[in-house]
Amino acid sequence: MSKIFGIGNDIVKISRLQSSFERHGEKFLKRAFSDKEIQTFQSLSTEDNSRKWEYLAGRWSAKESIYKAIGDQERSKLNFQNIEIFNEPNGKPYVHLLEPTKSYFKNLGIDKIHIAISHDTDYAIANVMLESFNNSNNNSNGDNK
Repeated sequence: MSKIFGIGNDIVKISRLQSSFERHGEKFLKRAFSDKEIQTFQSLSTEDNSRKWEYLAGRWSAKESIYKAIGDQERSKLNFQNIEIFNEPNGKPYVHLLEPTKSYFKNLGIDKIHIAISHDTDYAIANVMLESFNNSNNNSNGDNK
């Protein structure tokens, strides 16, 4: 049997993230994204770079959604760099947690993170549901597929 630990959602204006990057550059990226996420961001290229900004805004929104889903817990233990958002080959997003955030989630009893990300021309949105199982079988590698 499982229970919902928390639900979170967030919407962000894509141009706001682009402006933050233009003002703060690499410092902004390194504060909120892992090295792997930054590499993916830098590898994306379209004529107008819109895909890059959608990618970044979607990940930001997803991390904010996770932060909100934690609720009244000690949010100071969450570091955005330790919450990685990747995609399966079919495009479905999933969360990979790095230490110490991975252990923090395990201690809270969170076994699975369900995530959805969407974006259009101006906005990116993410929804997250944190799930706990009674017989906690945490995924040892931190992937929440």
